[in-house]
Amino acid sequence: MNRDFYLKNIADNLALLSKQVEVRNAISLFDINIVAEDFYAGLLNIILDTNLINENIIQKNIAGIDLVDDNNRLVIQVTSDNTSEKIQHTIDLFISGELFLKYDQLKVLILTKRKKYRTNFDTKGKFVFDKAVDIWDVCDLIDMIRPLDIDKLKCINEYLDKELYEKYAQGLHSEASEVDTIIDLIEFISAHKKVSIPKDVVIDPEFKINTRFKEFAESITTQYVDLLTVYGNALLEVENSKGDEAQDIITRIYLQDISVQFLDKSNNNPLHALDELTDFFKEKMSISGKTYDRSAIKFYLVDKMIKCSVFPNERGVYNVG
Repeated sequence: MNRDFYLKNIADNLALLSKQVEVRNAISLFDINIVAEDFYAGLLNIILDTNLINENIIQKNIAGIDLVDDNNRLVIQVTSDNTSEKIQHTIDLFISGELFLKYDQLKVLILTKRKKYRTNFDTKGKFVFDKAVDIWDVCDLIDMIRPLDIDKLKCINEYLDKELYEKYAQGLHSEASEVDTIIDLIEFISAHKKVSIPKDVVIDPEFKINTRFKEFAESITTQYVDLLTVYGNALLEVENSKGDEAQDIITRIYLQDISVQFLDKSNNNPLHALDELTDFFKEKMSISGKTYDRSAIKFYLVDKMIKCSVFPNERGVYNVG
């Protein structure tokens, strides 16, 4: 009876977490993904007798790595993105970083539900990756747990009761640093894949500030300089750590599209549109209860405005100017 109780409780809790990830990601809330990295590190250590640690605690956003066990030469990527493209991208990062020299195994843990992958993932002969056994989801974890002895089941059950909701609640109500705010903002933006066709734009910050928005130029420059002293290093740290060209393209197109909408609503007043756009992102990101730094969001948008992703110089307007 104890065995059946533990298995049912474990399965229910893991299924609940998986569903929460799926639902929250559907409305572009990714804070739970970060909480899940620590949670699954502890859970897998019990199941597999490993010593996995969350590498992102040591160095944030190392390409292709979330959980690592140096002794067992094991790397696990934890993600809610179950697409073949994401898995191949993880493999590509694992290869480009030459992580196969240090680690023998790469596993991908899908926080939602794995697909029936038909893709033949390309490892360029550097290491072995079998999509049948190296891609996991909650159902696979339950299959691993089912044959464990009663003491292990009890340990897993107690871990779930203690850690799952505690860590989940902590993640929802924590206060994000300026770096985490910018990272979560980028993740929020990049999740909106339904974007318009890329605009024909001209990158000319001087034209934008001094000609197109001439009457607002002094205020825009002052805001940028003031915010740069506080948030410049945070943005630089994020940009140096991301290095995802596809994500950069999605982010740029989305910002071009949505910022033009806000600028039109603000009667071509960039200062008012910036404030409205800042509040829009802060509200959308904060639905979960997590607190974000509004000024960090605004600095990111001002920086992207100067770099012409926000309020882009569309070709027609630029030619007339």
